Amino acid sequence: MIYNPQTQEVLVEDKTDVAWKFGHTFPGGHVEKNESLYDAMVREVYEETGLTVSHLQSCGTVEWFNQNPLYRRLGFLYKTTHFSGTLKQSDEGKIYWLPLAELNEHNTAESFMKFLKIFTNPTTVDATSKIMNGSLTIIPKDA
Repeated sequence: MIYNPQTQEVLVEDKTDVAWKFGHTFPGGHVEKNESLYDAMVREVYEETGLTVSHLQSCGTVEWFNQNPLYRRLGFLYKTTHFSGTLKQSDEGKIYWLPLAELNEHNTAESFMKFLKIFTNPTTVDATSKIMNGSLTIIPKDA
């Protein structure tokens, strides 16, 4: 999550190549071979937005489970208020800033609001889904 504290906006992306419910989501992607999580986030954000981010803060994880074939996907969640550069559109979807107050269950991708809760609530750090790209269940920090 990239947050601009001066405008109280977050950077959102409306991805066009997804298997889940369309709507606002956060930029992100995959880790390449021999790449650290931190470096992957910096690279993915730059590729999708044109912005260079720094001072990333780890916020938690998300796990999705698939039954057939059996596998698990892990998502590592980072946030920052440190960014520079000029916003650009990518082939993956439209990128723009939105006020936090305008984000809701109706205009965001499935589980986006749960992601937002992880990013903004220090007592929530993890979430799981029993199915790939399914609805998330939040796991409190002390669980």
